[in-house]
Amino acid sequence: MAQQMRYLKASLETTDGGYEDIRQQPKIYAKNSLDRFGDDLCALIVSYLTFEDRFRYECVSKQFRRTVFGSVVDITFIDRYIHRVLNEKTIDRQMLATIAIKCTNIQIIDFREMYLYESRVPEVLAIFRDNCRHLREIYCNVIYNKIEWFHGLGSLVTRIGRVAYTPSDTFRYCNRLSELVAKYLPQMFPDSDRNPVHTLKRLSLEYYGRVEDNQLLAAIVANNQSLASLTVTKVMAITVEFITEFTDLLSRLPQLRQLSLNLHVTGIPYSVDEFLRTIAANCKQLKRLSFGTVTHSCVLTLDSLLYFSQLKRLDLTLNLLIGDYRDIESQFMDPLTLCHGLTHLTLNVWNMNTKFITYCGNRWPRLQYLAICDKYYIIDNVCLDHISRLPALQTLVFECNIGFGVNDHDFEDLLSRSPKLKNIETKGNNISKCYLK
Repeated sequence: MAQQMRYLKASLETTDGGYEDIRQQPKIYAKNSLDRFGDDLCALIVSYLTFEDRFRYECVSKQFRRTVFGSVVDITFIDRYIHRVLNEKTIDRQMLATIAIKCTNIQIIDFREMYLYESRVPEVLAIFRDNCRHLREIYCNVIYNKIEWFHGLGSLVTRIGRVAYTPSDTFRYCNRLSELVAKYLPQMFPDSDRNPVHTLKRLSLEYYGRVEDNQLLAAIVANNQSLASLTVTKVMAITVEFITEFTDLLSRLPQLRQLSLNLHVTGIPYSVDEFLRTIAANCKQLKRLSFGTVTHSCVLTLDSLLYFSQLKRLDLTLNLLIGDYRDIESQFMDPLTLCHGLTHLTLNVWNMNTKFITYCGNRWPRLQYLAICDKYYIIDNVCLDHISRLPALQTLVFECNIGFGVNDHDFEDLLSRSPKLKNIETKGNNISKCYLK
């Protein structure tokens, strides 16, 4: 059977001089040929392939071979791929060289998942450095002190995922470092008065309530006034002076847009409201706040939430080591209901009053995501009825007990009544379910 062909139109125009003016050249393609598509469209199609599939399907056509690797601009060494290329003794240099030669447009290399093979980073990086002329960013860890390559390529390191036992001069070569995850600060910066990092945008660290932690944080804050995201976990506050100084340091970050804190306060009286009010007064750009506390001695009021004028996302975790939760509604919930600008709200609080969700449609008209995590909270049909009045809600998560009168039909009915609700996840009574519109 003759192969079907697709013809492109060609026109010939004869001028007075008898010469032919060729407007279009005739081109003939097979009907099932990929060549009838341009390289731009083909490149878009193959961009949806996984990294491994690109090597598998590059033999489909010459056009595939030309375009299949053009959109690969970053490469991440995940565990499954690492074990295929690396082992305890050797590196498959040929495979790495093949990848580097084919993916010449690579701009970002992520080594942060190479926990067991961090010592191999310099050798792997050398292969890509020689072939990828567009390389401009490196993500890595600094754990085993194998940082000799920092001297020549430290300016390309923009993100460090883990830090431990680092020499004091490690970060002197990282003049573009924007993201850093640290565990023990004194090991990261032994000399707090000579902190060399000045370009951080995102910082995540752990605190242990030591005086030197505040001293080091003071140096970091002074040198990184453009810090936009800060995560501090395990803040062990044991004195009033420590928590006061820590609060003052956080308030010196005017460009902060995302803040995540986890405070463990034991044996000292402190006010959550005063703590947050200080931050709200000075960090006026803050849009995301995640705050958790474990305490039996704090004054639990959250009137300060009203002063976070730009706040869009709020995640609250309160673990109160006290026996009386009866005032949780008046002290905690009432101020929260006045945060009308919230789009995402996660609550992990014990013994919330069932009246909390009443009239929520008027309280949070922009809320798109709501998660309630309370093992004592019981979801009933009245609660579902109030939630259906949230006009912008798209995702709802319950990690609570499901009342005996509530069944699958009630959640499906909630999906149908809520105009924008698309997803409901329930985790209660030892059963997890998901309802989709």
